[in-house]
Amino acid sequence: MTQLEALVRFCEPLSADDLLAALGSALDGSELNVSPVDPERLRRFARHWLHTKAGNLRERVRRTETYRLWVATAGPEQVMEADVLAGALAEDGFRDEIAAPTAVALQRTEIAEAEDYDVAVSCAEQESDYVQSVVSAARERDLRVFYEKEMTYEWWGRNFILEGRRIYGRRARYFVPFISAGYLREARHRDAFEYAVSAAVSRRDDYILPVLVGDVRVRPELLDPAIGYLRAEDHTPADLAAKLAQRVTSPTARDARARDFGTVAHDLAANP
Repeated sequence: MTQLEALVRFCEPLSADDLLAALGSALDGSELNVSPVDPERLRRFARHWLHTKAGNLRERVRRTETYRLWVATAGPEQVMEADVLAGALAEDGFRDEIAAPTAVALQRTEIAEAEDYDVAVSCAEQESDYVQSVVSAARERDLRVFYEKEMTYEWWGRNFILEGRRIYGRRARYFVPFISAGYLREARHRDAFEYAVSAAVSRRDDYILPVLVGDVRVRPELLDPAIGYLRAEDHTPADLAAKLAQRVTSPTARDARARDFGTVAHDLAANP
């Protein structure tokens, strides 16, 4: 792993405030200062810099060879992965300590601007009654929910696999697959799930919130055994909708802190 990749990995779980402080520290030239005297000043500095430079930064990225290579293989409406975006910024002349937090910040903005739904759900036909109840209960809690089975007329004449990929890859904050034995046998749903797994690389760690239905075993290459899941049998539709609302309105707290960014940059520079 290169220094740039390591810095991106460090920045990805940072809260918005900590990410701005890290970027502000790097822009200010104090990236090796472990305890900034005024982190709020650094956040204001970084926020203003991003606001005034975002359009120019995106245009500069599009002129790089890194971007041209990425766009040639990118899926429909995909957001560039943070490490690829950081590579494009580095190619354009930015130091690693600036390219990494800038890339993560730009990627988060693009994802947020593209999100039309709080939750996108996917299920096999056998689970549609239960899932429809979950969807209805979630909407009663004012969640914006995408449910593919309601798209009969909207997708009339369109390639439903590509349309689904646009939703699962970019336009929802969370993807909730209801994984049953039947779900895994259907190519259409397998494609949705695998595409969401691929998209999760450039999203948050908990982008996929799996719900297992019945006595189903998911192969580890499809779902990492370390990823937590819920079981449909243990939750009423209203209960599951409540948990979704809690997740959407109360994001998981991040443990990483911006004050550690300088230490990481220093250690990586000292031990390439």
